[in-house]
Amino acid sequence: MRTIIISSGGYLDKRIERVLLNNNIKGDITSRLTRTMINVYDCVIFTYQNNIPNLPKVIERIVLDKKLMVVYVNNTSSIGYYYNLINDLYFAMVTEVTLDIELPAVINANLKYVKKINKLELTVLELEEQLRLVKLTNKAKRVLIEKGLSEEESHKFNLQKAMSMRVSKLKLVNLIIENKIDI
Repeated sequence: MRTIIISSGGYLDKRIERVLLNNNIKGDITSRLTRTMINVYDCVIFTYQNNIPNLPKVIERIVLDKKLMVVYVNNTSSIGYYYNLINDLYFAMVTEVTLDIELPAVINANLKYVKKINKLELTVLELEEQLRLVKLTNKAKRVLIEKGLSEEESHKFNLQKAMSMRVSKLKLVNLIIENKIDI
């Protein structure tokens, strides 16, 4: 698990880094966050001491992208500008007073669920693609059945034609549906 701390130039950066190290979490300190870092790190930590223009909007954009978990370290328990993010799994607010206890617990718990959600989203996308292919294949079979083939013959036709034309099954069924293949 890799965490990045956006530097505020104060004591809080070193304190956060020490807390992460004590809990076996790798934390790097940097002065700014770039797009490539979003793909490398699992979590980004901002503090109330950061001098970033429109920090609440920056944090909101990162959280809504659902690629990176954001932890905001505040000196008060007030949610302020972050009221619309407070229930999002990709966002956590930790107070400076309870930093030593809260930060590792929040990062470990939330990241576990974030990774699981991301994995499940990929699985859902794959299953949606498979379902789309099955639906298109059935539609292509109906077209072939209307032209006089049986269901078994239309299935064999799909397999043999895809191999002979050296195209994917998806491309072949689309060509059959569009009536661009002679039968």
